[in-house]
Amino acid sequence: MRGERGSALLVTLGALALVGALAASALVLVAGPSSRAAAALAQAEAMRAAEGAAHRLIAAASSEALRGAAPLDGTVISTDFLGARIDFAAQDAGGLIDLNAAPEPALARLLAATGASEAEAEEIAALWAAARAEAGPRGGWAEAEAAVEALPERLQAAARPALAHATVRNGRPGVDPWTATAPALAAAGALDLGEAQDFVARRALEGRRAAPPEPRAPGAWLASEARSARLTVRAEGARGGRAEVVVELRLSTSPIAPVTILSWR
Repeated sequence: MRGERGSALLVTLGALALVGALAASALVLVAGPSSRAAAALAQAEAMRAAEGAAHRLIAAASSEALRGAAPLDGTVISTDFLGARIDFAAQDAGGLIDLNAAPEPALARLLAATGASEAEAEEIAALWAAARAEAGPRGGWAEAEAAVEALPERLQAAARPALAHATVRNGRPGVDPWTATAPALAAAGALDLGEAQDFVARRALEGRRAAPPEPRAPGAWLASEARSARLTVRAEGARGGRAEVVVELRLSTSPIAPVTILSWR
């Protein structure tokens, strides 16, 4: 009798465990789509804020007075918009290394300054220079991202960080020291990265009173005409969603088309 009761108890416990497992599985099946939907909603809200802020900033850039008041050296400005925290920065393309125009040693220095090993930097720079030569004087990269995608897969991760400091719209071999990022400054001028970072910090505090370091490469410093710029907008919504919008702009004094969007991603 006791054995039968023990067996019955084990069967009951087993059945309860099975029911519990099925209930837990059902809860996961129900909660999974719900949590994914909440995450998608949070992401959509953040993207709406990022895109809305980008449109507002582009509209502001249409005004020459407002454009002149905005820093074009990558300075990050924070604000609130549509219930989200917005961080945005405008970077003059003249302060970035042009993948189509910079000399091969400058490309290698940029890659090294953004984390590539010496061997990787030299190999990638040589591949980029060869691709430019093959494309001819009117060729080159239409988008900086395409230069990375054209590399062998084993080199793409080493090259990608350089994109934050590179462009295809500067059009010249050097950079403007007053708007250049530290890695671009180091690459163009053959400077140590620490030396370039020190100048960028002094530039932020002192403005034009901060004397640029003496470049150790010919034609490194070239004044920019601010004809194009990169606008980066990052948003973090109240629900935790995050989004980023990067827009390449052509700037003009034309009253008809003061701002032209070249790319939006």
